[in-house]
Amino acid sequence: MTTKPAPRRKPPGGPPPGPPATPPAGFVRNRLKRRALAGETLLGAWVFTGSPTVCEIYALAGYDIVLIDTEHTPIDVKDVLECVRAVEAGGGDAMVRVPGQDASHFKRLLDAGVHSFMVPMVDSVAEAEAVIRACRYPPRGRRGYAASAARSGLYGFHADYADVAHEETFLALQVESVAAARDAAKIAALDGADCLFVGPNDLAGSMGKLGQLADPGLLKTIDAVAGAVKTAGKVAGIIPTPTRNASDWAARGFSIVIGECDVPALKTSAVADIARHRKAFPGRE
Repeated sequence: MTTKPAPRRKPPGGPPPGPPATPPAGFVRNRLKRRALAGETLLGAWVFTGSPTVCEIYALAGYDIVLIDTEHTPIDVKDVLECVRAVEAGGGDAMVRVPGQDASHFKRLLDAGVHSFMVPMVDSVAEAEAVIRACRYPPRGRRGYAASAARSGLYGFHADYADVAHEETFLALQVESVAAARDAAKIAALDGADCLFVGPNDLAGSMGKLGQLADPGLLKTIDAVAGAVKTAGKVAGIIPTPTRNASDWAARGFSIVIGECDVPALKTSAVADIARHRKAFPGRE
């Protein structure tokens, strides 16, 4: 008597998974870049604390951009990556402001999977070109190669990352001096200069008007930068100022405005709460 073998049972949850799918050729993940260059207006928030929780809250709240600042903070690369992952978990898009223009800043953050950067104090065409080269693989630039192991290339699963990396990278070069404002049209015309982002405080300082953010001469210069950027077909960015809020700047051609900031927001909330209850709680000497 022959006994039929029992049918094999399928593993719980279906068949065992096959090898990870490789991203298709030309796979691009930088939604922020696509939206900005398509002409959308994007509202952002700054993070100075380096808190992944704050980053995730801002993303969940609906900010188009969550900008992690490493220029004026002690946030390091590991902290940046945790913040970026938190933004992505909240469904948002992260940008990182680097400390300066040294190529090593870009190399480490690019390999960590950061795709969008704000670069301070870009005062000339030559400086802008150097930044762009630092962010691109040869022959377009001089970025060092580690795509087969780094997060940027999905740890090797993105087979053609090096071929399309320049398409994924978004660079917002900051106009923070009279020289940069004068050469705004030339800088904006560069391939790879996706956005010119005005820093009103430092621009005012270079004009001898630090803190005078309502100065007519400063505002005229800022409007001229926006016009030059628009003519070049690129994106203009800025922060809110005392006489022009985010909506005002959007109406003047600035399609990226980053205003809300975790540290001032926390301070304002704390001071207001204490003021409301100071009579009942006298506080410390």
